[in-house]
Amino acid sequence: MAARGFIELLRLADLAQARQSGRRSRDNAQWVGVAFELGGERFVAPMGEVSEVLAMPSAVTPVPLSKPWLIGVANVRGRLLPLTDLTTFLSLSAPAVRINQRKVMVIDQPELLSGFLVDRVLGIQQFDRDDYVAESLTDDSPFLPYNHGRFEKDGQSWLVFMPSLLTEDNRYLEAAI
Repeated sequence: MAARGFIELLRLADLAQARQSGRRSRDNAQWVGVAFELGGERFVAPMGEVSEVLAMPSAVTPVPLSKPWLIGVANVRGRLLPLTDLTTFLSLSAPAVRINQRKVMVIDQPELLSGFLVDRVLGIQQFDRDDYVAESLTDDSPFLPYNHGRFEKDGQSWLVFMPSLLTEDNRYLEAAI
């Protein structure tokens, strides 16, 4: 299916890398997510919550009388995809990456189709259950409402970002001024 093509390519690339490095197969992994960067932080979103990853569409139509974080809508394979700038929505400092170099992570739920921009997509990460730390972010973190702990792997911390929590946030759902 074309909508899942990029995610499938990431999965296959990770599988090939695992075979070359001797890392155990994905069948033994406890948790798999799409890794990305936003605002200088590293995140992973559960595979089941991200339907696809896209390059920034070249044709985006602005939506009048909308909040500044709603970039506009793009026609993606015949479907109108609202595009949001997560950096602006979360009041983070502007990324060093130009908007046309950023990636769009798509949430496709029965009642909501939405794409949010991230600075970079880093591929697929897999974690063992022992890598998980059920620790909340500080109260002043803009990521707190969308976070479910973190994974510690190879000396790096990966915050778990839940797109499903973003889509339940009324501030995100109400883009009109």
